[in-house]
Amino acid sequence: MPSILKTKARRVLCYLNKYGFSNIKLTIYIMKENSSLEQVVELEQHFIDSLKPNLNVDLVASGSGYHEPMSQEMREKLRKQRGTPVYIYNVEDLTLLYAFGSKQQAYDLINIHHKTLNDCLNLGTIYLDTFFFSLDLIEESPETNFLHLDQIKSLVSDKRDVYNVKHPAAKSILAEFKDEPKKNLEFDSLNSLAKHLKGDRQVIREYLKGEKSGYYRGKWKFTYKF
Repeated sequence: MPSILKTKARRVLCYLNKYGFSNIKLTIYIMKENSSLEQVVELEQHFIDSLKPNLNVDLVASGSGYHEPMSQEMREKLRKQRGTPVYIYNVEDLTLLYAFGSKQQAYDLINIHHKTLNDCLNLGTIYLDTFFFSLDLIEESPETNFLHLDQIKSLVSDKRDVYNVKHPAAKSILAEFKDEPKKNLEFDSLNSLAKHLKGDRQVIREYLKGEKSGYYRGKWKFTYKF
């Protein structure tokens, strides 16, 4: 997602943001279910030594480099969460802040609307300009800022107060379809526009601000309505 690539929080994100994905090959190596942690580390070290990757910050598997792997204690703590976990990260550096046991727990604990959370999970919408939600555990994420429940509730509440001041009201947006005015649409917010088009909010915002020229996806032109 462009909104995550733009953070450039890790060396690999900087690379992908600059060069794209055309020269990338993804290989998934599936180990046996009963593989031990030592075997996983040994295999990781084998690939590091043989491939000599230039995007790895730490060239020692499970070493103490900048992106130290998540501890077994933390993994076990997260596994004990009920339901399908929802992870909340700081979007600036993808630091894991908290793991909710389920969507319902996130609704109840931080008062986030179910549609808003779904937009965050499905579209990559950044919540309150601060939080990135995911159903996936980014295992390279630093764990030093893993918060207690009262801390994450307080942090979200504080960010919400600041956000409401910065964004006192959503602006209506006119989406004009190229050469076919009958297909023009009006949306009451950037969120609803991004959801309808299944697009990235940050990219759409850049078109709205004139930071990107031309038509979005070759079809749409966006303008604010006051």
